[in-house]
Amino acid sequence: MEKEYIEGEMEARLLAYFNGELEEEERRVVERWVEEKPENRKAFEMFLRDCQHFRWVEKEQSVDLVRGKKLMVRRIRRAKIRQICYRVAASVAIIVTLGGLYLLNSPSREDKLANGIETIRPGSPKAKLILSSGEVVDLMQDEEVIREQDGSFVQVKEKKGLVYDTAQATPKAGRLLYNKIIVPRGGEFFVTLADGTNVWLNADSELEYPVQFTGDSREVRLKGEAYFVVHKDVQRSFVVHSGEYSLRVYGTEFNLNTYKPDEIQAVLVEGSIGFKANEATPEKQLKPNQLAVVNVFTGESEITNVDVYPYIAWKNQDVVFVNERLESVMDKAARWYDVDVFFQHESLKEVRFYGNMQRYADIEELLSLLEKISDVRFSIKGKTVIVSDK
Repeated sequence: MEKEYIEGEMEARLLAYFNGELEEEERRVVERWVEEKPENRKAFEMFLRDCQHFRWVEKEQSVDLVRGKKLMVRRIRRAKIRQICYRVAASVAIIVTLGGLYLLNSPSREDKLANGIETIRPGSPKAKLILSSGEVVDLMQDEEVIREQDGSFVQVKEKKGLVYDTAQATPKAGRLLYNKIIVPRGGEFFVTLADGTNVWLNADSELEYPVQFTGDSREVRLKGEAYFVVHKDVQRSFVVHSGEYSLRVYGTEFNLNTYKPDEIQAVLVEGSIGFKANEATPEKQLKPNQLAVVNVFTGESEITNVDVYPYIAWKNQDVVFVNERLESVMDKAARWYDVDVFFQHESLKEVRFYGNMQRYADIEELLSLLEKISDVRFSIKGKTVIVSDK
């Protein structure tokens, strides 16, 4: 069955299904049609590939859906005229059109993926707080108030994460008291520092910081990934350290990714920042919508103009891939779902993807959808995801 099979009413239904506009019964009609015949499924998959729809889920971009749908229809019809046939290989970029498709149940999904001991769930807010005394507090507990040695209150709030109140604090003469938040794999957490700076911590990350800031600078130390909205203070710069690397800001929004042992990525959303690879290198300036990639061994850095959203999507409960290698995609999945990943062939790491998905989807849904539009197969053994050829 070729692409001309999808015409008229069914094409309109598939577009509506893709955009999440159908009621429950209408969705079932589409799903039954897909499962009815092998040729229907083939036509459906070709339809998805022809869409080449790449939708950011930012609130501001949801206003122009009508124009987006018209463009989408035109692309599909042009593709039909050209009779494009996609053959996916390790060296070919794969268009992953995930939005709105999580309710499509394939009979093969359970056969292929549900052989794990239990369903692997996405991450959730959880972390441990190490106080200045060395006491460790589990931040998965209910709301509570912790008192630090200097009199500061550390409030653990269900929806607001960790909030510092230093109104009644008395600075310790000659020294700063430090706290550290440790976010495990399969976790995330939010903290408001004593100066009002907001920090979103991604999975497998650590942030060390003073209970209250004194002196002419505000300095913290990061391992992993975090998104910062720095409280503006023209008198005291805000400095983020990671190894020898440092970022200096006064009031801005940026994302800092230090997961890779040999590379640090900084993306600036708003404001301006200066960064140094190490003390021996001069400071460089980063402007909004720019990415700085620093080699931690050589100190060399490269600055490019980018669309920042793919780099900060995780903070908005999205995951976005832009020509991204499967190895990188699965690295993110490993941290977020707390799983191990094994590639049966090195070449599979080079398969590239475009697309976006909901950060809180179960891993089986992600892997099942990736299988539908690629020549890659996934299986789950306990807490290990095995990647192989179909």
